[in-house]
Amino acid sequence: MKATKACFACVVAQAERNLYEWNGDEKAKFEVMKSVSRSLEKAQYGMKPIELSKITNDTVRIETGVVDLYKERKLILNQKAKEVLPEIKDYANSSENPLKAFAIAAILGNHLDFGVKDVAIDSEFVDLIKSKMLAIDDFDLLTKKLVKAHQLLYILDNTGEVVFDKSFIEAIKKRYDLKIKVAVRSEPIINDVTLKEAVEVGFVPEEIIESGSNMAGMTIEIASKEFLDFWRESDVIVAKGQGNFEGLDEVKDERLFFLLESKCPVISEILEVNLGDIVLKQSRN
Repeated sequence: MKATKACFACVVAQAERNLYEWNGDEKAKFEVMKSVSRSLEKAQYGMKPIELSKITNDTVRIETGVVDLYKERKLILNQKAKEVLPEIKDYANSSENPLKAFAIAAILGNHLDFGVKDVAIDSEFVDLIKSKMLAIDDFDLLTKKLVKAHQLLYILDNTGEVVFDKSFIEAIKKRYDLKIKVAVRSEPIINDVTLKEAVEVGFVPEEIIESGSNMAGMTIEIASKEFLDFWRESDVIVAKGQGNFEGLDEVKDERLFFLLESKCPVISEILEVNLGDIVLKQSRN
């Protein structure tokens, strides 16, 4: 998808949120935001939203001198997700369709607001998983693909939700005999999953592919050779999160399934869903 005029406000706001993770004083943060504003002069019509956000995120990293501003926050995100995981597993395994329940949990994994470090997780998240319905529901099409599949590529998104992605993947492995690898960002970018965080939640290095992406999403144009080789050989491809949808939505491939929560009016309009709706959508012509 192409960035719209509305995307400018979003990427600037994201840059400003990044500065909550930095210990610079208010004057220094003000100067960083001036640089962020100037950096958008590099924007070109036709860029994807994740390419636009890369401009501002790169500027914040250069100006602050910090490569991974979310290093500490990512640990907290995964820990908080692990705390609520047993209750989610109990619900999913006792539900009418456990695999679908695990899929919905994975989609809703980044719904929780971990905006402060002392987050209290209560039953709200599990209640949401029990009540939230898919606005676009191609789950049956996904399972039909999985029945015949030998290989699955799962493109991860954020920390925190990766804990629920892992449970969904484990549920798939129990039901289908196929090879699965997860793709991670090749460099730290906001709170997205890199190799380090994937290993921290229990994936082994042999299961992990460095995608080649240093953006908050994935595109074929920047993919590593390892990613492209596994992509070509896979029978099913799962792209988690809004950023991966932004980068791959123009790929028309029936092997590709998008799992996301629509958090943006532009995305909602494209998908023809309401803001906050959850989606499991097959890519097809």
